[in-house]
Amino acid sequence: MRDESHALAVTVGLLLLIGGVLIAREALGLWPAFTLAVAPVVGVYAAPRARQAAARRLVVRQAVRITRRGQ
Repeated sequence: MRDESHALAVTVGLLLLIGGVLIAREALGLWPAFTLAVAPVVGVYAAPRARQAAARRLVVRQAVRITRRGQ
């Protein structure tokens, strides 16, 4: 049941994205529509990496603070 509803949600999302791109292409032009369509997709894939990098920075800062206190 969960796999079917997940597949349906992905399908509906893709159809909405394609429809939005087609409407935006007619209203705004090719490249702005392409940018508006690609930005959320890139954001979804880039977000986990950005969170990992932010977490890494926090861990490094904390380690530096701990070593400075120990000296």
